Amino acid sequence: SDVDLVKQILIEVANNHPQILKNKPPRVLFTNFGDSALEFKLLFDISNSYTHTIIKSDLRFAIDKKFREHNISIPFPQRDVHIIK
Repeated sequence: SDVDLVKQILIEVANNHPQILKNKPPRVLFTNFGDSALEFKLLFDISNSYTHTIIKSDLRFAIDKKFREHNISIPFPQRDVHIIK
């Protein structure tokens, strides 16, 4: 996937969430090359820590929607199964 597009989408989604604070912009870190993935971390600030679970869920739904719109796939580990009779 286009890592710049992924970063742009993650920041856009965070900026559009009403409970994410606007005085400190969200940040995206490209944290690792995984076995079957490029790993990113979205950092953002909120005013009420009790709502973080709901906000993270909201963001995941929005990210999934945007990724689908831009044909960005989320890879999954692929395994070969050998059946011996």
